[in-house]
Amino acid sequence: MSRPLLPLKAGAIIFTVLWTAWMMWWSGSFSSVSLVILAMCGAAVGYVWYRAMRWQFERMGMLPRSDDGSAR
Repeated sequence: MSRPLLPLKAGAIIFTVLWTAWMMWWSGSFSSVSLVILAMCGAAVGYVWYRAMRWQFERMGMLPRSDDGSAR
């Protein structure tokens, strides 16, 4: 794991957990099916949030740009 990205990755994990917990509380359903669906949606939301924040931070110059030019 790259050191400059460590806080961003930790923030994405925290965001994912909080988003999933909020959606579980908001839906009011605590069944196992609901938990699995919301966990998968939470993972997708966390990944999108991470990619959006990484792009924004790179654009603002707060993170080093990737050298190889490939989309990771």
